[in-house]
Amino acid sequence: MSGQQLIKYTIEHYRKDGVSEEALQKWFREWHIPRALPLMNKYGITKYSVYTRLPELCNAFQPGLHKVRPTWEVSQADFVLEYWMPDMDCFRKLVMDSEWVEGAAKDWDDWLDMSRSTVHIGYDTTYLEKGVIVN
Repeated sequence: MSGQQLIKYTIEHYRKDGVSEEALQKWFREWHIPRALPLMNKYGITKYSVYTRLPELCNAFQPGLHKVRPTWEVSQADFVLEYWMPDMDCFRKLVMDSEWVEGAAKDWDDWLDMSRSTVHIGYDTTYLEKGVIVN
């Protein structure tokens, strides 16, 4: 695996109508994460990070964005989950595991509007890190 570029799988999730930001965060931290991380490790997911939307900042930024890019929208996704892995088989095995289905992902439809989720699959190329041009 030395020198191999990791695949990055990213999924945007949106809160289900009627679910508060606070309740979603609590469920995610207290239910999902403790059940998900051991399984991710088991199937070779090498890195996992979560982007959490800041509604106030996003809402304040949108008008300025429209001035320079009138057709662009700030994403309304509440979470962006990012998985890094050597191949997609790691992810396939993860989501097919009964502990994932009946545990970590069990109540997703109660909290998330899965019909709005979008997926990105690719890889990262870092060009600037800690103020240093690296690529």
